Amino acid sequence: MKIAVATDDYITVTGHVGRCNGFIIFDVEDGEIKNVEQRENNFTHHKLSNDYNNSHGHSHANLVHALSDCTHLICTSAGWRLRDDITGAKKELIFTNEKLAEEAVIKLLNGTLEINEEGACHSH
Repeated sequence: MKIAVATDDYITVTGHVGRCNGFIIFDVEDGEIKNVEQRENNFTHHKLSNDYNNSHGHSHANLVHALSDCTHLICTSAGWRLRDDITGAKKELIFTNEKLAEEAVIKLLNGTLEINEEGACHSH
């Protein structure tokens, strides 16, 4: 299984997924991280257009496609449209306040990751 983590620095977990700099992809087998990959965010409307106010009339199809090999997406927050598109693609969207990306994945695998139910962004 592959777990994607939204990030700005390829170390920590970040919020607003559409504006993040990239994703850390953790390839997991038998409960252990086997490989780590970095994917630059060059596929979300927010990141490409750099226009926060006028980019909400879209789906997140490019993002869903770019993470199509992942089963989970970990972030600190996301808008409701992204939440709907990710869950509609049968992926698990996980909000957490965990700071370090690798630690978040390890805790997810161990069942100890603290989930932040308030992670949904309601401002857009």
